[in-house]
Amino acid sequence: MKREELEQWAIHHHFIKDKFGHYQKTLSNGTVIRFKMQSNSVRYEEQVKIVDHNEWLKVKSGYYKNLSFTADDKLSGLK
Repeated sequence: MKREELEQWAIHHHFIKDKFGHYQKTLSNGTVIRFKMQSNSVRYEEQVKIVDHNEWLKVKSGYYKNLSFTADDKLSGLK
């Protein structure tokens, strides 16, 4: 997979590109998630509140070349 393919998939799944080039989405329960786009890899992160500010916690990551889409249009290959 190429980065552009993942970006198109994220847009299709209602992620919004932020000013840093990452794709964020707020889930129905209020949790904010994002794909942190890097040159040859991506990190799937969740925003958590620590004391009095928010931080990003890495949940999974992977290289673009190892990612793919399943038959039901889900992302696979992140570890």
